[in-house]
Amino acid sequence: MGTCIAVLSAPGCATRAKRDTDQSEVRFRLAVGYFENRRVEAAVEELQKAIEADPQNADAYNMLGLIALKQAYDYGAQANTFSCLKGADAESVRAEETSKLKEAEGRFRKAIGLRPEFPQAWNSISTVSLLLQTWDPAIEAAQNALKDPTYDAPVFARANLGWAYFHKKDLQNAWKELHEAVSRAPGFCVGRYRLAKVYLERGDIDEALDAIAPLLADGKRCPIQEAFLLGGLLYERRKDPEKARELFRACADMSSRSCAADECRRYAQMIQ
Repeated sequence: MGTCIAVLSAPGCATRAKRDTDQSEVRFRLAVGYFENRRVEAAVEELQKAIEADPQNADAYNMLGLIALKQAYDYGAQANTFSCLKGADAESVRAEETSKLKEAEGRFRKAIGLRPEFPQAWNSISTVSLLLQTWDPAIEAAQNALKDPTYDAPVFARANLGWAYFHKKDLQNAWKELHEAVSRAPGFCVGRYRLAKVYLERGDIDEALDAIAPLLADGKRCPIQEAFLLGGLLYERRKDPEKARELFRACADMSSRSCAADECRRYAQMIQ
């Protein structure tokens, strides 16, 4: 022990950073309040202070990941929802989105490095992987989230798992996970939309319409523009052009400058 005190640089004698868990928790709670009030810079500053006080604060790293993920969503909305960017403008904004997604993933992985049984962080990694279109990591992360029996929101992980299987063209496993998610949470809008996509890919038009019907009936509770686009396509398949046109127009009105709105207007004009 005396040797370590005398020669701090000697191998095996590295000092550990002091942990002030109480101070770190105070800073973390302040950050949560700032974030809820949309004061993102203040939230990040407090989270950094929380980590300085306790470098093992997994919750602080997880929240930094959530902030970066929200910023990535905002960049995605700039490119696809608030307007439908093209060319160099789209590439520039999507590069920012990708950068934020990778930053978020790094934060979440730091959190699970500190706390391996952290289902919320695992599911967030799955979400990031879906947005980066890396399907196998999305599957692995969602499965890790579902391993924790204490996870209070497994339907979100199942929805991510099913959506990754869908993109890998594994329609049976996609149906299994999404059907279970919707069965456990019938009001789960995103789960219903994704399940309807699986049914459409399988050619099960009636089942797809049954899955998506609650979203089309209440667009305010489930404001998923792509669901109205999907509904229009399904009614087209059913040879009901009037209903299809109605849904395409409703889609175009939801976010009139989005890429989905452009697509809905194009389909509505094609209907004879």
